[in-house]
Amino acid sequence: MSFSDREKQLIRAAFGWGQITQKEGYTLSDLEIDKSVLFRRLLAGRPPLAFPPPLRHGFPWYEVIEGRGEHVVNASEASPECSIIAPGSRPGDTCILIDGAFWRVAETVREREEYIVEWGQYPIQWRLKKHWEVNYEMTQQLHNFRKENPNAEVSFDNRPGQREYSEFRIDDEQTVWLSEWQLSRIGLSGWVWVGTAVEEDTRVELTPLFRDQQGPLVIGEAGKKRGAGWLRIERADSEYRFIKLNDKLEYQALIAAAATEFETLLHGVQGEELQVMDWRDDQPLRHYAVPTQLAPWKSLIFETRTTT
Repeated sequence: MSFSDREKQLIRAAFGWGQITQKEGYTLSDLEIDKSVLFRRLLAGRPPLAFPPPLRHGFPWYEVIEGRGEHVVNASEASPECSIIAPGSRPGDTCILIDGAFWRVAETVREREEYIVEWGQYPIQWRLKKHWEVNYEMTQQLHNFRKENPNAEVSFDNRPGQREYSEFRIDDEQTVWLSEWQLSRIGLSGWVWVGTAVEEDTRVELTPLFRDQQGPLVIGEAGKKRGAGWLRIERADSEYRFIKLNDKLEYQALIAAAATEFETLLHGVQGEELQVMDWRDDQPLRHYAVPTQLAPWKSLIFETRTTT
């Protein structure tokens, strides 16, 4: 008797999910199976992340690691009181509750307005920032009320200037502003965290071979005319992400192609695994082997178009 491809996928997903849930202390109850976001992820053919993802309202939040956009969230005041239950935190660390889970505060940019936060073992940071926007409907309602009730005493705060509240504020011109918290990742995107960490070969010295106005574009083996070649596919501030094109490349030809034929080089990547290296200060930062089919090729091509 042989199994269908779908049955094999189900068996692999169940096996992988069982290993992870046993390690994390969960039981294989019907309830755990029904609500497991991880199991559904494995069934869809996506592997688990390198570390447990943040939680959002009690469920794994993969998008905040792998995605690129900003997320509107609810946040509490920063406090050290719950540091003992925040993943990766030490007692006394300042933490903040974001959509039901405690995150570690790495830096307070402006009290009650902006923080740099971290989660668990991920060497990634996010910016949590309060944004204010005018609410024209509430402003009009306030103006209409004052117009229709000129003698009514409406007192929000006796302090001069802007008067702040937990959800809104009213300025001196009687304009109503509403606030919302936005969470956005700082640095490179997190899609590589589905991969496996690769230990660097200390015998190979890599160096930038060509730079453009954005920074290093091609890296390769120092002092050689041919060898392993890496192409930049993403950039965020002072960090760069490269993919390995081949182990035996003519560097002069690679540099010429990198300047004019990004998409051709990307489409030429072959194999089941993609070697991805993050780079900072002309040194490797991290190295992951990622299943090739999980790379966000469309966004990577867009990235190369907009940064060259």
